[in-house]
Amino acid sequence: MIQIRLLGLTALIMAVCLTLCFSVAAQQTATADTNYDVTLQLVIGSNEAGLKNDLPSDLGPVSKQIRSNFDFAGYRVASTFFGRIASNGNFDYNSVASIEGKDLSSSVPTFLDWSLRDLHPVAGSRSLQASTFRFGARVPVVVGDSSKGQQGVNYENLGVGLNRIGLNENTPTLIGTLHLPGTTGTIFLVMTIRPTQN
Repeated sequence: MIQIRLLGLTALIMAVCLTLCFSVAAQQTATADTNYDVTLQLVIGSNEAGLKNDLPSDLGPVSKQIRSNFDFAGYRVASTFFGRIASNGNFDYNSVASIEGKDLSSSVPTFLDWSLRDLHPVAGSRSLQASTFRFGARVPVVVGDSSKGQQGVNYENLGVGLNRIGLNENTPTLIGTLHLPGTTGTIFLVMTIRPTQN
């Protein structure tokens, strides 16, 4: 009788342990296979004449945050960058682009790069964390005296680097600002990360 009870108790404990093991493995598999769509938007705040307040409605909450801390006459989205990253993955972007969202000048281009490293979900929440985020630009600065034909272009680096950044899924988040070269404007870096359906 005691042997039957002991055998039954052992079988029950093994069944519970196996169930827990399979449950943990299924959760880890789901997390490891999750992909995310990453959107980085460069919002320009400026006092330029004629600049409209032209921000999309999905940036509503972050727009209020920006407007409450910065007093510019107008705001607009200058550029939008998109990428896909797997859980615990990395994303790198490098391109010739316009940091202000204006037409490119082929003679003096601007070089943009940004990266997101080790994006992963925070256990038990809808939050995400990345080990690093970096946004950088090499912008042309004209130097010398053009009247003497001694004009040249030097490139200066500007950027934002963050270690251990946290974001909520599906929520546009202001992650940094940069002074806009040659103006009194500011660039606002807004990131949104959404889990994908496939």
